[in-house]
Amino acid sequence: MKQRSQEHITEKENPAAAFLDALPTNEILHLMNNEDQKVALAVRKAIPQIARAVELAAEALAGGGRLVYVGAGTSGRLGVLDAAECLPTFGSKDVLAIMPGGRKAMFQAVEGAEDNRDQARQDLQRLGLNSDDVLVGLSASGRTPYTLEAVRYARRLRADTIGITSNPAAPLRRLADIPIVVAVGPEVIAGSTRLKAGTAEKLVLNMLSTATMVRLGRVLAGWMTHVQFKNQKLWERGRSILVKATGTNNRTAGLVLTTTGGNLPVALLMLWRNISEKEALGLLAEQPNPARVLREAWEQHLRAGRFPAPRRRTQYRSTPRRQP
Repeated sequence: MKQRSQEHITEKENPAAAFLDALPTNEILHLMNNEDQKVALAVRKAIPQIARAVELAAEALAGGGRLVYVGAGTSGRLGVLDAAECLPTFGSKDVLAIMPGGRKAMFQAVEGAEDNRDQARQDLQRLGLNSDDVLVGLSASGRTPYTLEAVRYARRLRADTIGITSNPAAPLRRLADIPIVVAVGPEVIAGSTRLKAGTAEKLVLNMLSTATMVRLGRVLAGWMTHVQFKNQKLWERGRSILVKATGTNNRTAGLVLTTTGGNLPVALLMLWRNISEKEALGLLAEQPNPARVLREAWEQHLRAGRFPAPRRRTQYRSTPRRQP
């Protein structure tokens, strides 16, 4: 009986919202906020499963595979959002997302797309999904046909699978190698999973992609060491990291970033170890995890108790190789 009562949990009515339409604005917002506070606690309960997913994803990406998000509607849009941020934030092109209806579905509902099982297989075939990849199925209800078929197809290819849902009784939970169930309960508006369930998915995706990139060495301490300098703000962020980490001044930091073409790990090594760009690139090439190389150099730098000056001014270009 308990299993049956949970079967459509994302469609259930929330007793707290029985008089939602009659409440003053302030009380509507308090009600929503009270419900939202349940989300982080529900995500915390799923951390052991999220940790397993991170280790799986990190191993796959380190071996040349990809992390592929698949979802429809709100779930699909959240997957696209997280994947899109991984290149500018971590310098990684290996996190991808697909959703039924394609680009158009990002901005408006494409009726019937999420029920098309054949399209799920075709989309993954077009992507070239293979056994080196990890597929993440996103579905608040855990029963979206497109997403379920994508997971089945991935399993046939012997790709590892992760399922993220808010329904403890979801078919997705039984299909995925690692099911992540965040039971947030009924929504304030029954069935509107863009609310708590969507927030839960966003939090889990934040944790999954961020922790995976940390494991791959694309973050040092709390610094975005692989940030892509696509605009002036990001260029300033990189220069600021260089100043804070090495103790150099803004002018020198800018010169080093310029001569490396915006390669922050190389710039950090050049200043920490007082070496050339070529030598820094060589050190990074020897170790697949760049954060390990950077941390070793950083600790040596701190033990020395000094901020090394550039070896010679001529090693820095006065004209930017690439500017944002």
